[in-house]
Formats: sequence, C-alpha cells, structure tokens
Amino acid sequence: MKIVAGFIGVIILVSVACAPYPRYRTGGAELPSVVVPHGVKWVTSEYIKLGLIFEKYLGRPYFGKSVYEKGIDCSLFTQEVYRRYNNTILPRKAKDQMKNGTEIPRKMLQYGDLVFFRTEHNRVSHVGICVGHDQFIHASSSKGVIISSLLDKYWSQRYAGARRIVK
Repeated sequence: MKIVAGFIGVIILVSVACAPYPRYRTGGAELPSVVVPHGVKWVTSEYIKLGLIFEKYLGRPYFGKSVYEKGIDCSLFTQEVYRRYNNTILPRKAKDQMKNGTEIPRKMLQYGDLVFFRTEHNRVSHVGICVGHDQFIHASSSKGVIISSLLDKYWSQRYAGARRIVK
C-alpha cells in the first residue's frame, strides 16, 4: 500500500513539475491587452466584464412572456447592459439610442457597438450589441435574449446602422 501511495505521489510531483509555463502572469502586472480591428484598444478585463453582463441576460424572456420572470425588451436590454458596464445612461427607445455615441460603418463594427434595425414600418425599432464575428446579442420578441447573426437574411435586410458608445 505504501508503494502505491508513493508511486502516486511521484506521478503527481512529476506532472506538476512538467506543467507548462503560464502564458501570462497576473501578480501585480497589468492584464494583457487585445488590439481589436481598426485601432481601438480594449483590455481583456473589459471584454470579460461586458461578457459577464451579457451572460446574466441570456435566455431572459421578452416583456410579457411570463408573469413569473422579469421580462426585457431590446432597448431596455441595451440600456441596462451599458448602465451596469460603465454607468452610461442610454435613452429608453431604440430610435433615441441611435442618436448617442459615434456613427460606425458596418465594416468597422466591433465588440460592444450598438447595432440598429428597421423592424417596424421602416423605422428604427430594434437594437442589439455587437459581440464580434458578425454576431449580436439582443432581446428577441419570440425567443428572449439571444445571440443572432448579422448575416441572417432577416437582420441584414433590416440593418439601419451602428453607434460606438465605448471609446
């Protein structure tokens, strides 16, 4: 029995000693930064912070879908995300949110940009947040908070523009 325990101890010691060197050290050093396309610099912790906020909302039902869960619509979703992220106060309606920030061409979209759509009578009436790779997170009236593709025919035909809130 002592031989087996000793053998297991040696295996553990060897496997720990052979562990790869950590890519980044966090002991007092700054977190590594990521340069996203078009020269805007984000720190990795900012991606994580925004991603953790998104995670809290994924799957939440749309307004009025359940009397037991708090529902959310698209503009309330973006309003709450930015309030939690960096205390940015956005207007309540998508069409009014489109007046905030800096206008961004479609080809320069990046993580965190607001994306707007004309879903009712050719008016801006829907908003989401770009999560990269032609994807955005938003509150869908049929599925609640989900991630969709900007390349889907429905969304690409209704795309109205984008605004950068985070500098």
